[in-house]
Amino acid sequence: MRSINFFLICTLFFCIGVQAQTLDLIGTVELRTVPRPGVEERPDIDGLAITGIVGGSDVWAYTGPDGREYALMGEATGIAIVAIPSLEIVARVASASEDAPFYWRDIKTYGSFAYVTTEARGENEGLQIIDLRGLPLHAEQIGVVRGTDDRLVSSHNLSIDTSTGHAYVMNSDGTEIVCLNLSDPLAPSEVAAVTVEDSHDIFARNDVLYVAEGRAGTFSVWDMSDKSNPSLLNRIAVPDAGYVHNIWPTDDGSHVMTTEENADKTVKVWDVSDVQNPELVGEWLGESRLAHNVHIQGQYAFISHYSSGVHVVDIQDLSNPVEVAQYDTYPESDEASFFGNWGTIPPTVGGYVFASNLEGTLTVLKWTPPQVDI
Repeated sequence: MRSINFFLICTLFFCIGVQAQTLDLIGTVELRTVPRPGVEERPDIDGLAITGIVGGSDVWAYTGPDGREYALMGEATGIAIVAIPSLEIVARVASASEDAPFYWRDIKTYGSFAYVTTEARGENEGLQIIDLRGLPLHAEQIGVVRGTDDRLVSSHNLSIDTSTGHAYVMNSDGTEIVCLNLSDPLAPSEVAAVTVEDSHDIFARNDVLYVAEGRAGTFSVWDMSDKSNPSLLNRIAVPDAGYVHNIWPTDDGSHVMTTEENADKTVKVWDVSDVQNPELVGEWLGESRLAHNVHIQGQYAFISHYSSGVHVVDIQDLSNPVEVAQYDTYPESDEASFFGNWGTIPPTVGGYVFASNLEGTLTVLKWTPPQVDI
């Protein structure tokens, strides 16, 4: 009888006690958009439809010293800061908005400051520094870094190594990754630069820099512990590569995931525990067949997947990624097309997931991970 009871307990534990993961809608906020410049001349890219309304770009999270949470999202005229969970727009900061058919604003935070890049030109062009210390009442720009020879004036992407206090910022044509010391967060100083053939997205943590090398069809890993002498650890060719779009490591750095911004190109899982002998160990692709970016937190990957929205993938078994939750931020279509979800972040301290759509919609979701009840 004891063995039967034990079997029943195990069955209850695995079949009842583990609850499904959920992404529950808290609400949406519509931010500033404009008709896409050049929509008539360029209605598609390689046969894939493109949205005619733009302004929404990337999104990031900020938690203030008082524990209040905010979403920072790019819009047509700059950055909108939204209080969570009230969904109130508490501040707007203008950014460069000329010559930018998609605006391409990327946002990261360090301490109580936000750092923003954009490929756009015009007012406040360059690496923008926003002071968040006045929230929830206000936020304001306190500086713009143009970089040596204006090489940061039009920049697609940045990453901040919060463990060392350094920002890594792409130069205007993606051929350099410029390292800035943030010990004075109001006046970053250039301390290094890494030369690459091409780049699109970057990630830095614990003095290791990961570069998704776009048209080159490769990604690279760099040792940045000696800023005066960056060391290339390896450059890995993606088989039958599309446009190698972004890269993100697992928490322990033993694996990375990459995306290629082309239809039917999978999100790939790489074992880089021996970076000299990397191995492609897993692949996954969502319903719309067009992944944008992947971010990792713990055993889950949070993927912005254009028209099919937010996908959460369990990577506990790195060779077999499994979707466990999904929220469609663009229900009008699930086709492989450039509509919908541009950016998705992993859960905040409060368990919120932010998703940004190209069409200017900020979607705030509450993530409920699996929990065991006995």
